[in-house]
Amino acid sequence: MVNQFEINSRDIVLADPSYEDQKERKLRPLLVISNNIFHQNSGFFVCVGITTNQKSDPYLIPIKSNSLENVELKEQSQVMCKRIVTIRSDKIMKKIDSVTTNFYELVAKKIKDDILDLP
Repeated sequence: MVNQFEINSRDIVLADPSYEDQKERKLRPLLVISNNIFHQNSGFFVCVGITTNQKSDPYLIPIKSNSLENVELKEQSQVMCKRIVTIRSDKIMKKIDSVTTNFYELVAKKIKDDILDLP
């Protein structure tokens, strides 16, 4: 388990999101999309899931190697913009990497415009 103050927006973490529609509980990669003030005040993180499933879907955004700050992906992966979850800080096991600012803005725009319809 990591200290919640080490985790920031744009970080990819390994956590147990406890998806309600899946029987199997396991650690999964997630992209943190909530801001640091929220984390510090609530002890929760808002994240979107990451999958290795390569099916075509308008709510999936492929993660290219140049989308990451430090590590190249071992498997082709996509951010699942439609899989928004809130997790407690004690469910985060470790930080894996961070996405670039440009990639994060692409994800945020997709969620804002196509899912949440925010101004």
